[in-house]
Amino acid sequence: MTVIQIIAIVVIFLVGGGGAILPLLMRTRVSPTTLSRGNAFAGGVLLAAGLIHLLGDSVGDFAEIHPDLDYPLAYAIATGAFLLVLAIERVVPRAASAKVGSTGDPEADAFVDAASTATATPYLLLATLSVHSLIAGVALGTDEEQSSFLVLLIAILAHKGSAGFALGTTFQRAGVAFRRALPALLFFACSTSVGVLLGLFADLAFDAGSMHVVTAWFKAIAAGTFLYIAALDIVREEFFPVETDRHGRYVCAFIGAGVMALVAIWM
Repeated sequence: MTVIQIIAIVVIFLVGGGGAILPLLMRTRVSPTTLSRGNAFAGGVLLAAGLIHLLGDSVGDFAEIHPDLDYPLAYAIATGAFLLVLAIERVVPRAASAKVGSTGDPEADAFVDAASTATATPYLLLATLSVHSLIAGVALGTDEEQSSFLVLLIAILAHKGSAGFALGTTFQRAGVAFRRALPALLFFACSTSVGVLLGLFADLAFDAGSMHVVTAWFKAIAAGTFLYIAALDIVREEFFPVETDRHGRYVCAFIGAGVMALVAIWM
């Protein structure tokens, strides 16, 4: 392991952990409007990460794995993941509690009792972001050219900080206590660094072809999950109340998506 790889591991951990913990530290110091704008920013990050990064990469990976397959497999997998998360978070719990406190308006009920089902969202996002970060770390660890290593490192840092902020904001909005959220956020912060370490031994530990297939499937699944969380758990929730400053939140969501779009130039 070289000195630059050790430095990369430490810096990635600090950026990811700092971005994830920041929303929780801001909870009592910043106005609800600012936190909501941060949540909208996080929604833009996840939306663009799902469409531009994960789904786009998965389409390319499946094209390489199955060059003769005339079927949009990546889109089908992402659609299935979206519908699966919808069933887990919105359909099954709603059906189980439909008799309790229903107003007769499904749309209103969905937001009134959102807190009862929102606790699953942060951990779902934690799992997908952590595995995605792990894969990015493996790619960084297997990159032997110093110039491309530095470019990929910068892209990962930009992605890690924004994704960490999105994750931390989701934990904050779900009302998870700091002492409960901290271990999960530290786990996320470590995921890319662990991936770098695994990448150093990837040639010995994994078969390249098998790893390519698993990565393609995961990216498609994660893309569907990201799209669901961005559209139904973050962006839609922030723009639902009529009294909110929708213009400010829209700008924040647009900036979040723009950051991910720029990162895609190098990553």
